[in-house]
Amino acid sequence: MPVFEKDAGAPTVTDETALPVGGIEAKQTPKDVLTGSDKRVKQSGGDNGAENPRTVAMVNQDLEEVMTRTMTLEDWHNKWRRGKTKFHMSKVHPSLQKFYDRLLQGKGRARVFVPMCGKTLDLKWLSDQGHAVVGNEVVEMACRQFFEEHDLQYTSERIEGVDGTVFKATDIDLQLFNCDFYKLTSDVIGSFDCIWDRGAMAAANPEDRDKYTEVVVSLLKPTGAYLLDLFELENTVFAGPPHGITDARVDELFASKCNIEVLMRADRLGDWQRSWGLDAFWEVVRLLTPKQT
Repeated sequence: MPVFEKDAGAPTVTDETALPVGGIEAKQTPKDVLTGSDKRVKQSGGDNGAENPRTVAMVNQDLEEVMTRTMTLEDWHNKWRRGKTKFHMSKVHPSLQKFYDRLLQGKGRARVFVPMCGKTLDLKWLSDQGHAVVGNEVVEMACRQFFEEHDLQYTSERIEGVDGTVFKATDIDLQLFNCDFYKLTSDVIGSFDCIWDRGAMAAANPEDRDKYTEVVVSLLKPTGAYLLDLFELENTVFAGPPHGITDARVDELFASKCNIEVLMRADRLGDWQRSWGLDAFWEVVRLLTPKQT
């Protein structure tokens, strides 16, 4: 699953622009436009002006019309089969590099988890820093491409207790768990000093966010840190992913369990995002640490 690479027309990571607290300023939704898959337009109904609603499809990032924002596991498999992986970044994520020290919090060698990782270059970069790296990705093709493109030898075996395969590099401490993220527990995959979430929660279906939060928090050690990269956007014409999420929703999901610090808000609106029909696209990076009981 993805992280979403910006076009050349988007600002660089150092071009940070202040955004009002709370994220994108609330805009009143026009009466003839509703959010979500049931979005409708108002049409003239003659002299009486009655509404004649018709369902209007939103677009996804491939500019295909879709009637729902829900992505199935098979949808992700199809994206990789069809080569629809523009979301894959061809470099290490700038926000990981920028806030790497904050994520590590003075730890030396750490056990680091990257959920819904695709074949991100971040995995190898974290390994090169000396860490034990574990990724999770539901698409087997992405897992195998990662090892092949980095010229890494690997073995594979079935995951005990979960339907899936774990791929293990033979020369470095790096593993990819090829399975459904929501099936993971600390008994299956262990617990982690650091979690780098580079687009995973943003790609997860909005209706699954409570479940997502439960899984990811359960995998974080009490002394761990969770670097969470999300986006703020208006999903009125763009189906996602990525899906926008507000400060209030992040607080609702995590504030009872974690301390939350906003590290960066930056304007990431580029030509690609404009092609989705968006006029605002913000990257928001947060550092979460478990509350001590």
